Amino acid sequence: MGIFLLKRGARLGLFSIIALLLVITAIFALRKPELDFDPFVGRAILPPVKIPPFNLTNHRGQPFNSGSLLGHWTLATIGFTYCPDICPTTLMEMAALFTKLEGMPGYGRAPEFVFLTVDPFRDTPEELGKYVTYFHKSFVGVTGKPKNIHKLVTELGLYYSYTDPEDDHSLDDVLHRPAIEDYGVTHSIRVLIISPQAQLVAIMSPPFTPDKCVSVLKKLRTFYGD
Repeated sequence: MGIFLLKRGARLGLFSIIALLLVITAIFALRKPELDFDPFVGRAILPPVKIPPFNLTNHRGQPFNSGSLLGHWTLATIGFTYCPDICPTTLMEMAALFTKLEGMPGYGRAPEFVFLTVDPFRDTPEELGKYVTYFHKSFVGVTGKPKNIHKLVTELGLYYSYTDPEDDHSLDDVLHRPAIEDYGVTHSIRVLIISPQAQLVAIMSPPFTPDKCVSVLKKLRTFYGD
């Protein structure tokens, strides 16, 4: 009788250990993967930051606000159409990314790409539309009142300033058009990644090569879900 109880106790102990191992396995299976970005690629924003309310206009003359970011992933950057090199390079890289995504079966819905001008005095909606759609027909140009643009850019942790091309010194006022005819614009070179919940989840640094961007997007979609 004592031997029977001992064997029964051993079986119960074994079952308990197996049950515990199954629970631990399930916990690890449900854990989200780490967002281990290479620092030269960009950085994850943890916890995510809700995009603050804003009121702007897209290149079609339609309202563009925080609600426009809901329901899909968004890649966004700032710049201006008179930019001689950095902005065209970034948009060409984004166009190459979108071409790559379009050729990837099973990837799902591609993100939206938003180009927010920080030079609303020269970048009319019409010119902005021609500019962004030259690179890819799906790209969205966004403009608005100077104060609204400046507020959003600042809240996103980005910067821009107008410069005198003669000596490259910064002009303090970005809320009014500079008196200089051919002023320049200095600005952040970053691509923001915004989740379907309109939350800033990551910031990428250049170069924005397709393979690098796809890797980052896949990690984020795995971590947060589609």
